[in-house]
Amino acid sequence: MSPTQTHVLDAPAHVTPDQPPASSGQSSGRRHRIRQVVTGAALISAWPLSVVLLGLGFVGALLVGATLLAAFQVLVLRQPLRSLLARDTAGFARGWLGKVSVAVILITIPVAMVGSSVAGSRYGRYADDSWKALLMLALLVGTYLIWRRLLLTVFLATVTVAVASWVMSPNLATDTNGDASVLAHLHQQNGWGNVTRYQDVAVAEVDLDAPQPVQLAGIGADDTTVMEVGSMTKAMTGLVIADAVSRGEIRMDAPVATYLPQLDGSPAGTATIHELVTHTSGYSEFGDATVRRAAWKAPLGQNFFTADDAQMTAETRKESLNGRGRFAYSTLGSATAGQAVAAAAHMSYPDLMRTRLFEPLGMSHTAIQVDRALVAGGRSQSGLPVQPWVMDAYAPGAAAVSTTGDLAKLATALLDGTAPGMAALEPTTATDVGNTRIGGFWKITTWQTGQTITHHAGQTGGYASYLGLDRAGHKAVIVLSDIANDASDLGSQLLANRG
Repeated sequence: MSPTQTHVLDAPAHVTPDQPPASSGQSSGRRHRIRQVVTGAALISAWPLSVVLLGLGFVGALLVGATLLAAFQVLVLRQPLRSLLARDTAGFARGWLGKVSVAVILITIPVAMVGSSVAGSRYGRYADDSWKALLMLALLVGTYLIWRRLLLTVFLATVTVAVASWVMSPNLATDTNGDASVLAHLHQQNGWGNVTRYQDVAVAEVDLDAPQPVQLAGIGADDTTVMEVGSMTKAMTGLVIADAVSRGEIRMDAPVATYLPQLDGSPAGTATIHELVTHTSGYSEFGDATVRRAAWKAPLGQNFFTADDAQMTAETRKESLNGRGRFAYSTLGSATAGQAVAAAAHMSYPDLMRTRLFEPLGMSHTAIQVDRALVAGGRSQSGLPVQPWVMDAYAPGAAAVSTTGDLAKLATALLDGTAPGMAALEPTTATDVGNTRIGGFWKITTWQTGQTITHHAGQTGGYASYLGLDRAGHKAVIVLSDIANDASDLGSQLLANRG
């Protein structure tokens, strides 16, 4: 027997002379698994990074995530594309654990969208974009029941919501009107990105020292276009309350139950008028029943400020005033103060505002929107059509409608000191912002420019407003929009650049 034959016979039975060593295949497998892990980690890292760099919202982030997951399965795991389209019931969702996992994923996505909506600012964005979560839930459930393919369902639902969001996003109107200098200011702000997400916007600029004290202009709207002014109603109410004090009808240090005996015996009834107009009463922002109503009406663009006197009284009597003495913005408190002064004057709130403020200043297009709609519906910042906010007991908090022409009359009277209730503009109390104090609902802020601005903004489900006064400079700016964005950003920029 030759040495070669002896070598072959001595070799292990499972190895042939031309086979590679077993360790070579194991090493190749390890390298493949390492590549998968590294690539997966890179894709996971790329997901949040791309979201931040592209400034994507929740829907965009979900779309990028679904795309990266599909890319990982096809390009890294080398699964054929058709495997991603296979019914889940033929794979991982065959058993109960897989079915539960699918249900959890389908529910978690819209729940996370709602969480994203309510997080952030005082209001969050729930009233603005919670409709997307509702649409996403309907698409996820409906599509999955038809297709039984999770990844495809998530991808199609996300694309549909993204397209719907893009289609509904407001676009600035193209027709313009009014004073050329005001339009120039608006076009400048548009170039700086401060008029994005607007559609129809009307602006008034007041300068008592100018040859033409009031200048009006608009894009898609003019000085006669009636819009909801939202919480600017509070500022108007503050003037009427201060006027009622000067008439001897109410006292700022009196408990509100003095004028609304239905609150007697409750903690809420002990709050003073001063505490209510400075948002230091400890009242919640809205009553509990109103919050519950908003939870399901806001995503549908419906009005949720429908509480009547009895319902708002029930909400108010539940208030515990836990935060009393600290600034906490309260529409419920504002509405209660307005109803209290109306009761003291023996008038309805709309009649009080009409006879004490609107008619004396010639504000013929301004009214309190109760009983019936006085405007067409506006749109949320994301473009959802929204019903007009026709109110009842909450009217003193946000029910006024007006025009820039009328608000310019109000601003002029406030600048020259002829408006009723001028004491409301005097700061008395600190707020939660260091450079801002508050009077009778009016906020007074000292800017870095050195200007002291007396101001109030407003926002309903479909409209936004701003009125800012530079009392020392005899200037004012008013902004009205039929999109529920933050009009104070545009308004304060216009006022700052005129200081």
